[in-house]
Amino acid sequence: MALSTRAEDEYLVGVGKADITGPVADVNLMGYANPTQIAGGILSRQYARAFIVAEARDPSARFVFVNLDACMGSQAVTRGVISALESRFGSLYSDSNVALSGTHTHSGPAGFLQYLVYSLTALGWVSQTYDALVEGIVRAVERAHEDLRPGSLAAGGAELLGANINRSPTAYRANPQWERDMYAHDIDKTLTLLRIDQAKKEGGGLTVGAFSWFPVHGTSVNNTNTLVNGDNKGLASQLMERELLRRAER
Repeated sequence: MALSTRAEDEYLVGVGKADITGPVADVNLMGYANPTQIAGGILSRQYARAFIVAEARDPSARFVFVNLDACMGSQAVTRGVISALESRFGSLYSDSNVALSGTHTHSGPAGFLQYLVYSLTALGWVSQTYDALVEGIVRAVERAHEDLRPGSLAAGGAELLGANINRSPTAYRANPQWERDMYAHDIDKTLTLLRIDQAKKEGGGLTVGAFSWFPVHGTSVNNTNTLVNGDNKGLASQLMERELLRRAER
């Protein structure tokens, strides 16, 4: 994968991770809208992974991105997170520079969205799910805040084959031939990655985290599953973190 960076830009970067696993029994799983899909155990814990980038010359100019092992974010969770961050940091973090994004796993606890349709299929509001999300996200941001140090960013992309499919190829083939001829596949195969490196005292950089975007649905585990887990992207995150730790220990 070819990565590019702008050497003239100087940043402070920090990463943080915290557990957001909610109830793992007697709660509906979010994603398939199946009221009978009730959690009965756990396969893997769920995490919030926070990344902060700030301008070295003006550290107050910063942005926070938090990736969640959850089906999605919600306005309720965002408001809870922002309120807690403002209580701790004042105006440094607000809804103008904090973004939450779910991996879209369909195997996480439900009950944290304030909208009626989601609440109906999730069998209502679940305070334990909401509290675990908000508290874990805030903890991840706090850890990233404490981890801020000089570093750099690099971005790139590559074609990844054999990892996703078009779940409605018949509909895709209804598109005009000239349009289909523009693409090599009936689905986007591009994996985009943003890598976060922190400077080392002895020189060079150490990769401390990365975010990737790839068009695959968080449904490798089907709607008969009853074990809480992060699905394909949760597993990918764990495997990458394991590799980064292995390299850091060299």
